[in-house]
Amino acid sequence: MDKHYNLIGVGIGPFNLSLAAILDKTKDVNYKFFEQKKSFNWHAEIMFSDSDMQTSYLKDLVTPVDPTSEYSFLNYLVQTGLFHIFMNTGRTVVTRREFEMYCQWCTEKLAHRLSFDRPVNSVDFDGKKFIVTSGSDQFTADNICIGTGLIPRIPECAVDLISPNFFHAKSPYLSELKAEGKNIVIIGGGQTGVEIFRNAFNGKWGNPKSVKLVTGRTALQPLDESPFTNEFFTPNYVDDFFPMNQDKKTPLVKSQKLASDGNTPSYLDELYKELYQIKFVEQRSQQIEILPSRRLNKVQEYAGRYMMVFENHFNDGFDELDADIVILCTGFSNAIPSILDPIKNKIQFDSEERFTFNKNFSVKWDGPAENRIFALNFSRHSHGISEPQTSLMAWRSAVIANELSSEKLYLKTKPVPNFMNFNL
Repeated sequence: MDKHYNLIGVGIGPFNLSLAAILDKTKDVNYKFFEQKKSFNWHAEIMFSDSDMQTSYLKDLVTPVDPTSEYSFLNYLVQTGLFHIFMNTGRTVVTRREFEMYCQWCTEKLAHRLSFDRPVNSVDFDGKKFIVTSGSDQFTADNICIGTGLIPRIPECAVDLISPNFFHAKSPYLSELKAEGKNIVIIGGGQTGVEIFRNAFNGKWGNPKSVKLVTGRTALQPLDESPFTNEFFTPNYVDDFFPMNQDKKTPLVKSQKLASDGNTPSYLDELYKELYQIKFVEQRSQQIEILPSRRLNKVQEYAGRYMMVFENHFNDGFDELDADIVILCTGFSNAIPSILDPIKNKIQFDSEERFTFNKNFSVKWDGPAENRIFALNFSRHSHGISEPQTSLMAWRSAVIANELSSEKLYLKTKPVPNFMNFNL
């Protein structure tokens, strides 16, 4: 096995898988991606039959920069014999499970570039190349790409209570949930929260006595997918956003929250109609409630139940709730992976301990310019609201591929102007 590569990628989620697929056309980049899981899966813990993608299937691993690629979603449909029957569905988005199946199909085609069941223990640098240690093996690389994903965000007051009945949604505990006759509280009103809420009151884990969804949002707010808002998810917008001062970037990204972290509007329509049917037509005895404008303040375990106090931002009071089961749908956080500890003192961080980035998605560090550390889904603060989303992953992969290859296979950005010019 060749143990030196031009690029080693750590983690094989959709982002690094996109980069692997995009790089496959290059002739002068030798690369390998490592993943600790035994096979590709994508948030399997929180994937339900009614979980849809929030972006078009054309925004796949490769199509936005290379529609002729053999790794496109359309080619997946053709090669699996699904093209015509899929088109007959008339859909513009696919389920998350279908997207995962497509990615799994790509991993089979890219098997020579990917190494599953291969955890990386550490990344060091010897002055000329990166040293990547995996078990008893060592590999070297001119460049590395970190795509290790996010970690669940747990409220500080709940950190010590994690257990089979009090847990973050992205954990094995969800699949083992026994909800029959129980009182359930779901904390978080994003897409994951509403999907778990709906599946819970419909008996996916048994028929609960009550299901309450508590959220700090003022309502179950829809994703803003209007065309002018979607211009935030274009290469042109990233080009205009990147040079801004950070003190302007931070509030701007915050103001764009519902462009990336809202609920699918059609899903909310279905949920509202279903709740009407349950409450006023079927007249179920089951208690189902949505409690907005509330934020968890404290929680205490007592006799196998959980007593919670929420700040009520609507009336400036406090509400008390108790539950047998609490499911946290409180989102995710970036975390600098510990595998970088040997070179962490060479990496530049900002005042909030985040990577500082170059425009090409490489991290600023004190090493040689020809040895780069690329990091995916770490740069929302520098590149904008699109960074955690799949919308621009193919374009980002092409930017990195052009940096690594002398061929410059992919088109430069700004082929045509956007309707909104932020940087005249």
